[in-house]
Amino acid sequence: MIGKRTEALKIMMAIWIYLNQPLFRLETALNPIKFSLVYRQKLLERCFTKQDKTEEQRLFLERCWQRSCKIL
Repeated sequence: MIGKRTEALKIMMAIWIYLNQPLFRLETALNPIKFSLVYRQKLLERCFTKQDKTEEQRLFLERCWQRSCKIL
């Protein structure tokens, strides 16, 4: 039962994002299939960027931890 709700929510969210895209821009896709492909590509890019920033933050914390251990 929970799986059906989650699937329905995903579909409704995708429809909502498609219907709320700006109309008079070059990146506007009126074809739902094309919109889906472009949206997935942009989502993947955002996730990759976020993951990259997270890795940078982790490395920064590692360096800070190593420096604090040397001081003690």
